[in-house]
Amino acid sequence: MSLLRSIQLTSPRTIVVVLVVAIVTTIIAAVLLPRTVPATTRGSTVDGPARPAARTVLRAVGLCMARIVMVSVPVLLVIALGGLLINRPMHYVRTLGDVVKAATPRTQVTSRIAPLPKASAYDAVPASAWKASFHDVGDGSQEATWTGPVSGITLPVRVVLPAGYRPDDGRTYNVLVGLHGWVGDPQSLVTGIASPQRLQEAISAGRIPPSILVFPSLNVDGGQPDCVNIAGRPAVGTWTAEEIPRMIQATFPNVTTQRAGWMIMGISAGAYCAARTAYDVPERFGAVGVMSSYDLPGEGSLAHSGKTLQAQNGLSTMLGQRKPDGMRFYVLGAQDDSSGAARAAWFMDDAVRKPDSLTVDTPATGGHSWVLWNGYFPSLLTWWGSDPAVFKAAGLPAPQGNTWAKATAAGVKPLTETPKDQRVVGSVSPMRARPFEINGLGTIIVAVVASLGALGAVMFWSPRWGRGRDGGKPSVARLTGSILGRVVVILVAAGLVAVTVGIGANASGGFYTSWRDLRASVRVNENAGK
Repeated sequence: MSLLRSIQLTSPRTIVVVLVVAIVTTIIAAVLLPRTVPATTRGSTVDGPARPAARTVLRAVGLCMARIVMVSVPVLLVIALGGLLINRPMHYVRTLGDVVKAATPRTQVTSRIAPLPKASAYDAVPASAWKASFHDVGDGSQEATWTGPVSGITLPVRVVLPAGYRPDDGRTYNVLVGLHGWVGDPQSLVTGIASPQRLQEAISAGRIPPSILVFPSLNVDGGQPDCVNIAGRPAVGTWTAEEIPRMIQATFPNVTTQRAGWMIMGISAGAYCAARTAYDVPERFGAVGVMSSYDLPGEGSLAHSGKTLQAQNGLSTMLGQRKPDGMRFYVLGAQDDSSGAARAAWFMDDAVRKPDSLTVDTPATGGHSWVLWNGYFPSLLTWWGSDPAVFKAAGLPAPQGNTWAKATAAGVKPLTETPKDQRVVGSVSPMRARPFEINGLGTIIVAVVASLGALGAVMFWSPRWGRGRDGGKPSVARLTGSILGRVVVILVAAGLVAVTVGIGANASGGFYTSWRDLRASVRVNENAGK
């Protein structure tokens, strides 16, 4: 069992093996399906209609079950192959064990938030323990597997360095800490939002000062991220809020020590964790980027410990209760995001108090997808650098002129600040979407009907192909043609079923709300895989 759980789902070898097995089982099914057709029996006897013997009925049932298994195996393998191809560029899950953990439902438990350790706990750690050794991984980022000396958590961390970075180059660098969603890992933030390219573009255009991106893993046990320290659980809050910044300062000694030069951001579940972490260490981060978060915690221990704890940890609630200190927030949420990201942005906008400031960016469409985050990551960087204090933290003068005008002219998406009287939000359900959009009712019906029709052809029509005329023995050409025909129809049926499953999963999750976004996502995935 442990061997199965350790199967690497991002490995090309795994994908090839599944592809080969899918083809082999398809050929086997195409050859053996005719054998599942019951032999013709007599229709009557001298005493009246013949009653099928129990053995004949059992044989017919057995043949039918055999046919179902023969068809189901390649269909399921094609669905799995599609999942592997989608997963590989973004690394949502790495092993089969990760899938099992992700699919295991969380039970309601009683959790207690534990405070972060006092400063003395970190000061007692030897200086050498704070340094990590990074190596290049070939995608514009460097990786280290590092152990937090206080939390004891050992996880990978990715960093993206700007062109020409050297620890002794005499420059001061700002820091952006990014938190991935669930399921996901640091690599997804490298590839999914093209962060190495976007970072260098923003620096070269003068929209932000030279900066370092840092993407720590939150996958302490393969389950949903907790974001904070939970009694009896791994100290994720310590890892994210204290240990990662201290490790970056020790490993890259020329990063800024000024709060304005540090930002924490995240996508999806990581967006909630980013804001929640900033609330815990307000002296650390001067800016927060929240991209497609829920307001109330939707994953991890905070989401499964009762409504009271969940309500107490809502982002808007905590924002309204915190002591304002000038922290800046950028909150992105598409209005058709079924997780309520736009609603969360508007709740936070209503709750913020000066001198804190909050910029709302709520485009009408975009769903809960990499297309949205990839498209708006340059907007987040532009927003961050629009504050002169960010450049000052790096020892540089702020750029002159209208930053946003220059950025939008260069292709950066402008902010969409929805007026308060127009803030009406709702997910695009099949009943509300255009009939033949990706999650429209018409699309779902056509996909289901096409899949059932193809499966019906495979199950009840194709097994009879290639029979000799008048009960004679079929020719080799006729037999070969029937086998090839069954191979094609099985693969077509499997592909249609896989597409239908994908459309249904997307409609329930609200990830993509238009075919245009799906096409754009394919391009993102293709670029991520390079």
